[in-house]
Formats: sequence, C-alpha cells, structure tokens
Amino acid sequence: MAKKLYLSAAAHQYDNPTECPVRCGENVHCKAYMDLVEERMTALGVEVKRGYRDAVGAAAMRNRVAEANAWGADLYYVAHTNAGGGRYSMTMCWNDAASRKKAAVIGKYRKSVDTHKVKVRTDLYEIRATKMTCLYDELFFHDNAEDCRWFHNGGMEQMAEETVKALCELLGVVYVPPVLYRVQVGAYGVKANAEAMVARLKAAGFEAIVV
Repeated sequence: MAKKLYLSAAAHQYDNPTECPVRCGENVHCKAYMDLVEERMTALGVEVKRGYRDAVGAAAMRNRVAEANAWGADLYYVAHTNAGGGRYSMTMCWNDAASRKKAAVIGKYRKSVDTHKVKVRTDLYEIRATKMTCLYDELFFHDNAEDCRWFHNGGMEQMAEETVKALCELLGVVYVPPVLYRVQVGAYGVKANAEAMVARLKAAGFEAIVV
C-alpha cells in the first residue's frame, strides 16, 4: 500500500512580502516549492494530497488538518519561510523523541543551508492538531535579499530535492534521482548570438550555458 503524504504550503491571510528579486510573497514561493515536492513524491509512488490549495487563513489551516486526519496520512509536511534577519533553516515539531528524530532527518539532507535547527513547538495548530507527525519547515529567511535571490535562482529546486530525499527516508520509500535531459540549441554567427539565446532560455526557466 502506498504511503500517504499531506502537504501544506504557507497560506497567510495577508501574504508576507519578501526581499526577492521579483515581486513575490511567502505564500507564492512556498506554493512553488511545494509544487516541486509534490511532483517528485508522486513520481516516486507516494500518495500525495494538497487540499484547499488556494484557500488562505485560519479556516483553511483547520480544514487541511481535518482532511489529513480523516484521510489517515502517514506524515504531514508544512512549508513556510521565516523573517527576522536570521540565516538558517528550521524544522519544528511536537515535543516527543520520535518527532524530534524525524525532524532531524530533514536537517540530515538539507545541505543547501549552512545551519539547520530542530525546534519543539506545541502551540502551532498544525503541529498539535494532526494525528500523525507534523514536520513544520521554515525553509529560509525571506527578508534576507541574498537568500531570496539564491532561492529564486536554483535554490528552490535544490532545497525541494533535499526534502524529497528526507521524506523518502521518513516514509520508507526508495529514492530515485530525477532524470536530467540535455537539449542542444544552436546559435549561428557570433558569440553574442549564443549569449542572447542563453539569456532567453534562462528567462524561460531553463538552465543554459555557452560551449
């Protein structure tokens, strides 16, 4: 039987502004990050649910918890970003040894951020009201311009894949790396044409280099 993973991305009533290089918000980039996690975990054979995707506020949070509990999820994973000038990643959980051990698995794979912390929180609704273990991630500090720039330029993909590795271990699922396809694109004439092509590809969301 497939493992069940419930995903809950940040859904603040008023989206927290960020120091990102493009107009963004905590809700926006956490949803984009969670899209990557959802796609990969589904491809790896995990049954994933993300109900109330576009709802915001306290009611949406309560509905998510109720849905996850009724569904019988094996793990409940939350993704937010932090504020206050720090430069670390943090996974919060309930105050018991099993939950703290699971939260530490996130840190085991989170190599993209220098420091990872596990913090006990018993006041957060999603942590205290879920019947299954809830791991509540604060991915990085969205009021740090340098880290926001990193997140939007490949960091999000790197961090999401690290999380996928951790979730696979936690759920007892075999991790398989994503398949990378390389496509060659030609640009005739001078090097400037190739550089212009690279700029257009990057703007469209592709990785590109001149060789």
